Amino acid sequence: MRAGQRSGPSLKLVLFDLDDTLCDQATSFRRRVERAVQAALAGERHSDTEAIIERVVTGALMRTEDLVEVLAEFGLADSWRIERAIEAYISDRFIDLCLFDEALEVVRAVQQRVLTGLVTNGPSQIQREKLHRLGIADLFPIVIISEEVGVAKPDPAVFRLALDRAGVPASQSAFVGDNPAVDIAGAQAAGLMSIWYNRQGRPWPGGPPPDAEVQALGELLPLLFPDERRVSRLG
Repeated sequence: MRAGQRSGPSLKLVLFDLDDTLCDQATSFRRRVERAVQAALAGERHSDTEAIIERVVTGALMRTEDLVEVLAEFGLADSWRIERAIEAYISDRFIDLCLFDEALEVVRAVQQRVLTGLVTNGPSQIQREKLHRLGIADLFPIVIISEEVGVAKPDPAVFRLALDRAGVPASQSAFVGDNPAVDIAGAQAAGLMSIWYNRQGRPWPGGPPPDAEVQALGELLPLLFPDERRVSRLG
């Protein structure tokens, strides 16, 4: 954990990313893709099953059009296969979706100390429903969803919109996210303290480093509020 420059009494606002920061979107997405591919195969064996899944997952190809294109690349372009795959893919967009350990407790603890907000890319309906299913919709007075505002991370404008709604300057704000190119770069460009949630312990890919790095959400509390003598991981 590397300490940043904005913490303690000067901190007034903490913004969070949603997908793969507070909730395990990656696992849920993989499960959806696996179901779709198996539906397309209809019980048949295919030597490239894992390759198809990895092609979609690693490319973050989330649109149904992307899935159809990949299936066609591997010879699964029959209309009945495509229909089965799409039905399986969209039947449960939130399969196995869950909060990361400590996410709920940490957000609540932060909320008790400063204003909290959420800045997420994605379709409005899906992201809103996701928040309700996860039980965290009421924890964020400020929710910025890219489709609703017409701008997406890493554009600093989306962060500035959150700051404007909060009435807090960037100099008293922090952003927590998992994606270096989208979350960290965008927060830095907007002047916020950037905190990289590096759950998998990956090396920094390059570019200006974040102000701080944590591998567990529970590490956020002593980082953000170092002046509290008895603050613990879950404060």
